[in-house]
Amino acid sequence: MEQPGIDKETRINELETRLAQQDHSILELSDEVYQQQQQITRLELKVRHLAERLQQVAPPESAGDSADEIPPHY
Repeated sequence: MEQPGIDKETRINELETRLAQQDHSILELSDEVYQQQQQITRLELKVRHLAERLQQVAPPESAGDSADEIPPHY
């Protein structure tokens, strides 16, 4: 009659082990997502900074500046 009790105990131990492994995996994934979000934030800031510098170095051409326009071909 002890066999069913052992089976239950074995099943409970296996379930607890699986739960612990899943908890560990969830924590690892959560840490990875956090690190990726931090990296995305840093990259967004760098892109914004580079875009600002690009505008400073090469400002958009104004419509009224005809000195740099190519003359029409006749």
